Order: sequence, then C-alpha cells, then structure tokens
Amino acid sequence: MEVKVKKSEPLRIAYIKHTGAYDKIPYDQYFGELFAWAKGKRLKPAGPPMGIFYDDPKTVPAEKCRSEVGIPIRGRAKPEKKIKIKEIPSADVAAIAHRGPTKDYSKTYEKLNRWVAENGYVCTGPPMEIYLSKPKLVRGEPSIFSVIQVPVKKA
Repeated sequence: MEVKVKKSEPLRIAYIKHTGAYDKIPYDQYFGELFAWAKGKRLKPAGPPMGIFYDDPKTVPAEKCRSEVGIPIRGRAKPEKKIKIKEIPSADVAAIAHRGPTKDYSKTYEKLNRWVAENGYVCTGPPMEIYLSKPKLVRGEPSIFSVIQVPVKKA
C-alpha cells in the first residue's frame, strides 16, 4: 500500500446524502437508486461509484456523521427528490489503495494520514473512497478493492 500524490479528474456526480454511522450506510440501496435514476435519464456512468465522508468518526458521534454516496455521470440532468448533482473540481490528492477486509479500512486511513503528515502536506477536504470492486465475502468477512483519496496541499 503505497501513497501517491496525483491530480484528480474533475467530476460531475449524482449522489444521495446520508447521516449516520459509516458502517451502516445502505450502499446497495443507494447505488441501486442512483444507477436506476441515471438509466432512466439516459445518463452514462463516467467512472466507478464512490463515497465522500465529511466527519471523523473518532470525534463525531456515529449518528451525526455525514456522507454522500455517488456515481460520476456524463450528460445533463436536474436533481430529483433525494438525488442531488454537483461538480467536484480537479485537485491534488494523496491516494492509497485498499484491498482486503472492510474492517481494516481504519488501518489504511491511518497509513494515509501518517504519510500526509510526514511528507509535509495538509488535508484540504474530505476523503473520497472510489469503489473498484463490489464487496465480496472472503473467509466470511466483507472484502473490497478501493482507492481512498484526500485533497492535499503542501503545508
């Protein structure tokens, strides 16, 4: 697991807001709603699905943690009911891959945060998880392949 700084691509995403414990987010439900909405609007997905996490669960009570579950889209569409749309500008991001049990996410985040601090960067926005595979059960535990990236700048 190596950390790299790169320039992210600008994105237009359709997303659903969630407030509550990060480990209780109904991803399958939200992604199902988002992909069905996009298909109904004849929008093409423009990349893998993602989650954006606004609060640190170590300092914010689980029931107050804010997140967004989204899919990048191409084409024009208007927000509808709980599905919102926004632009995410290009940014310098520190990125690390996570491959393995979802229970080990905290270790990957710790490594990323330690690298950012040790290499003279500061975080300038919320982390984003880009899901490159669907979770699968491996030896009875949910496992996933994703990239975690956080906007950064030199301190």
